[in-house]
Amino acid sequence: MIQFLNGKKSKTKIIAHRGASFLASRENTMESFELAIKLKADMVEFDVRETRDKELVVFHDSIFNEMPIAWQNYEDMVKAAGERGFEIPRLIDVVKLCHGKIKMDVEVKETGYEEKIVKLLQENADYDEYSVKSFKDEVIRKVKELDSNITTGLLIGKKHAKFWRMLKDYYPEKRIRAAHADFISPAQHLVRYTFLRRMRKKGCPVLVWTVNDKKKMLKYIRMGVNGIITDKPDAALYVRKKAIGNSL
Repeated sequence: MIQFLNGKKSKTKIIAHRGASFLASRENTMESFELAIKLKADMVEFDVRETRDKELVVFHDSIFNEMPIAWQNYEDMVKAAGERGFEIPRLIDVVKLCHGKIKMDVEVKETGYEEKIVKLLQENADYDEYSVKSFKDEVIRKVKELDSNITTGLLIGKKHAKFWRMLKDYYPEKRIRAAHADFISPAQHLVRYTFLRRMRKKGCPVLVWTVNDKKKMLKYIRMGVNGIITDKPDAALYVRKKAIGNSL
């Protein structure tokens, strides 16, 4: 299991959201991941989807060229992206880039290709180099069924959720147990002291997303969250350094 998720007290980790996406020309690209490595962020976060021809790609948007990813071939996506001046990397290429340089927080966007992701990660990275997370509870359950050694996390806090969903997000203990998740990754609006106390009581690390304001970064560091997911890892690393310095 990733060291800072094993319950030991440690400083808040800085996780580069889709790479150093604020500094790069585009998120979820090799450029954005290389920048995160250069900045010495603790982890890099990215999204994985599967194309029609069964290629695992690192890409966020559910719609590309007005078509779902699952309806497109990888070569067609690469061509369309190239015409717009950016790239769409394959998961294998991102994992090989990050291996031995930076830990990975892998978000799985849909169900159905968990086994392929698990196999690829098993063959190309060590267990303490990556975690797998999703908004979909069934994805996490499946990953744990395939390999219980993989660190998994449950994403919560989608925008514009209905009241019942917001309530389930604020009290996710049952879902965590059912999915066998090792950590919880809530949106900012869920992270209050009462929420953190309940998660700590359960021994469940908290990785908050997506925090780009320096004052909020400092707030969450002082609250003791385990990780901050941010588009601005350079700013977060600076805030953490100052916060640690001031506490000495």
